[in-house]
Amino acid sequence: MAKGKYEKWLEPENLVILHGWKLQGLTDEQIADNIGISDRTFERWKKEHSQIRQAIKGGKEVANFVIENELYKKAKNGNVTAMIFYLKNNYREKYTDDVTDPALRQAQIRKAEADADIAEAKARIMNASTDSTEAKVSEYLDKLDDVLGGDSDGN
Repeated sequence: MAKGKYEKWLEPENLVILHGWKLQGLTDEQIADNIGISDRTFERWKKEHSQIRQAIKGGKEVANFVIENELYKKAKNGNVTAMIFYLKNNYREKYTDDVTDPALRQAQIRKAEADADIAEAKARIMNASTDSTEAKVSEYLDKLDDVLGGDSDGN
């Protein structure tokens, strides 16, 4: 049986590339296109290969965390749009325009509070390990730049 193309993407340096692409905000469709496969094939790879799934998930989580921090900074510095967005998403019960079933609303509030707790824990981890985290992100981006910068032998 022929060796599947996915095996190349299970190698550590290629997992870093996948992570970096997601970190830069690429969609799964864009990543599949970069690899040269269909969206459906990429979805299957993610389901069948936890390393690929984790690389994508990790990149997305870091990207979301960075954006959340930037939104918070803008809100804190008086950007009215950022303040409204932040309040509506973090204090929905108080700042909502939505009129929904109260039981559903309570479930949404509990979920939002759990998400906030998770984000807060991530922030503590990032603050506690800023140097190593920044070094890892920098390393990932450097490797991604090397690959996207035109590796002359086509690897």
